[in-house]
Amino acid sequence: MRLPLLFLFVLTALARGDEVPLSWGPHKDLTAKPAAGGGVEITLGAGNPHFWTGVVPEAFDPERHRVFEMQAFAPEGAASVALRFRAEDGSMAVAGASPLALSEAWQPWAMDWSRANTKPAAGDPQMRFHVTLQGKPGSVLRLRGFKLREPSTEEIRLQTEREQMKQARESDAKNILSYLQTDWPASVDTVHVGFNELTLTGKSPRPARLVGLPPEMPSHLAKVDGGQPVPLNEEGRFRIVIPRVDEVSKRDRASWRWRLADADSGEWVSAAKWPTAEGPALGGNLPRMTAPSAKGLGGVGSIARADHEIYELGIRHVTMNVVLGSLLRDTPAKGHAPWVCEGLTYYYNEAATSARDTTLRHHAANGVIVSAILLVPNHRDSAGEPVSMLTHPEAEARGIYAMPNLTAQEPARRYAAAVRFLAERHNGAGDAGRISNWILHNEIDQAGTWTNMGDRPLARYLEAYHRSARLVYHTARLFDRHARVFVSLTHHWTKQSAGTGTYVVRDLLELFAQMAKAEGDFEWGVAYHPYPRDLRNPDTWNDKDVTADFDTPYITPKNLEVLPAFL
Repeated sequence: MRLPLLFLFVLTALARGDEVPLSWGPHKDLTAKPAAGGGVEITLGAGNPHFWTGVVPEAFDPERHRVFEMQAFAPEGAASVALRFRAEDGSMAVAGASPLALSEAWQPWAMDWSRANTKPAAGDPQMRFHVTLQGKPGSVLRLRGFKLREPSTEEIRLQTEREQMKQARESDAKNILSYLQTDWPASVDTVHVGFNELTLTGKSPRPARLVGLPPEMPSHLAKVDGGQPVPLNEEGRFRIVIPRVDEVSKRDRASWRWRLADADSGEWVSAAKWPTAEGPALGGNLPRMTAPSAKGLGGVGSIARADHEIYELGIRHVTMNVVLGSLLRDTPAKGHAPWVCEGLTYYYNEAATSARDTTLRHHAANGVIVSAILLVPNHRDSAGEPVSMLTHPEAEARGIYAMPNLTAQEPARRYAAAVRFLAERHNGAGDAGRISNWILHNEIDQAGTWTNMGDRPLARYLEAYHRSARLVYHTARLFDRHARVFVSLTHHWTKQSAGTGTYVVRDLLELFAQMAKAEGDFEWGVAYHPYPRDLRNPDTWNDKDVTADFDTPYITPKNLEVLPAFL
């Protein structure tokens, strides 16, 4: 809806020579009206509240006017305000996002669009800036003073700090790659997970200590702490049996890595090794589910009846979203039952769990293979802080979902408990159905939106993602020998999406495979989203920019054979 010309004029204030004023433009999922004293009063609606500015004036100079600014009067604040713009190549670029603080007086909100590492399509007759508002539906705020301007001295200082942080992250990414490429003199060869014990074998040219790395510890950052000597024979090989449960923390070490350090110097002499084999599954050794057809449905919700009409479609596959943030809680509550994991008591919602049990039971009865998409919430309070400890601490507010928080023991144990709760309950042996496949997490090549962990190099992002995937895989395998994990990707291939927090899919897959091999390969696959080239046009057979080779910018239904050929 376009507002009257008079309204647009009110929003266009006089500006200094180093500023370019912007007007109010089209909007959706919010209502807007002129505000007393100037500006616009907005009431947020459900959905995805956002607005565009008016067309950017010709006076806009991308080399100078790097900051988008507006003033806000926001008694309820907003969890996130995200800035986007049309880039020179025609794609939508994301500059970034930050909370809109509670304010009962006019306060500025600004974002340096150059953080997107691409330029706006200056001179385009339809060039506008796009602002998305995440907040409670029904909340009211006022905005005014939209403009583009030069950065201030303080903003330049902050930009310098961001550059320093970027360099530190790039240095850490180089260390990750160096770890992966090192030819270590010793090795842990096998890690067998039994009911009560772990049996490890390997070799070392000199006396060594065996050290366990919990899921929250990156392999390349691990310090030699404790450990126990390994008994080497004349050939320098060892076999050692240790308790599966750590005596002090009571943590189950079935999803830990194991690494060798020199007994004297304390220097690492091997790469880390994840479990390589498990004993009999706690849920029984059921056969792998197979299906005569690839027909399926995505995002299936609760199914209360065994004779539900979706089964008349002949589907044999479904995906279901599982948001982990509210799965378990620490304290008792009405309608919640206790569940113990690693010596800690959690509480789960009985009604929600029963509904999921029923749904999965009906799928199993109809021979439908279930793939669960594990999602980590990125919801925030009025101060912009994540409301779930599972949310990665470096995730930006603009992300719809986040990377799991595997940076400290407490959130890592909560994440592991949530995964174990699902795997233990839905292993197919009881009457709660079966989750056969585990998809992690959502479209990770567009991490800024769907699995946010902040802006970081690919190696640093994938290192955290790899640990999440391994934790899920080795946990699920304790209860179902045929459980598999899948990497979730968009339809991009060699073309990188614009904006921050995006990666080239082909590069991502190659590095993920390298990480998996370096620490003991496992059964993983790809959950690809082969959308048409234009998401709004299903005529995929006429897709442009699609080829039948490994250098294709996109993989769509038109050239789907490229993906299995590459894999």
